[in-house]
Amino acid sequence: MIKRSEVALEIFLWGLEVMTRRDCGLILAGYRVCGADRQLDRLLERFKQAQWLEQRGRGKAATFTITETGRKRLRVTQPTEHWDKPWDGRWRVFMFDLPAQRNKARMVLWRALRDAKMGLLQRSVWIWPHPVTDLLANVVQSQSIPECVCGFEAGKLFLCSDAEIVASAWDQAAIDRAHELYLNHLGADIASVRRSKNLQEVAQVARIERDAYQAAFSFDPLLPRQLWLKTYRGPQVESRHQAFLAELRRCSRKLLTA
Repeated sequence: MIKRSEVALEIFLWGLEVMTRRDCGLILAGYRVCGADRQLDRLLERFKQAQWLEQRGRGKAATFTITETGRKRLRVTQPTEHWDKPWDGRWRVFMFDLPAQRNKARMVLWRALRDAKMGLLQRSVWIWPHPVTDLLANVVQSQSIPECVCGFEAGKLFLCSDAEIVASAWDQAAIDRAHELYLNHLGADIASVRRSKNLQEVAQVARIERDAYQAAFSFDPLLPRQLWLKTYRGPQVESRHQAFLAELRRCSRKLLTA
């Protein structure tokens, strides 16, 4: 879950490369992270100490730029990084075996694998297109589950295709609904940005869109491009999001220079 301070930090990624203290105060107030000069000073000082922001100048003349450390700190969905990850054409198939009397542990492990967006092929058989040894070891250790997982790599499938594997292992209906919800509401967000009269209103719209964008990929495993189904609408979501960001930057710059 993104912390409030990191939500505030995200505003510096709008493409506003340099921001003044006044700009920061107006936008952060829109995020309801701070509402007073003292709160703003504390938050900006925290960002600087964490090396998320770099300050130039002092007092009201101070300007701020986000550092590379600050950019990496944000846990924002970056689908293209996953889509562009090369796939070696091999599925990692793994399964676990827990006795019936350990049903609670079974459900804990099931949820952990689901949270990692692994594909459930059938019952306790899971799949993933990339190496999973370290990830599985971390899941088993963090959930205090005995080592009851085994797996193998499958280089060739028979009786089914990669597309059929993808369609079966992930909830395509839920993925499609999440994408569709974002695509249907985005027009309203762009219109709201254009109607914004100040940076506070811009920030409020940006917060709503950010949450909607994150939700759009909440069920999406972000598989490599070779495994996309013909009905997959992830690229449309990303294209619309980039269009929103472009309009957000345009409107923000206009208000900052007004």
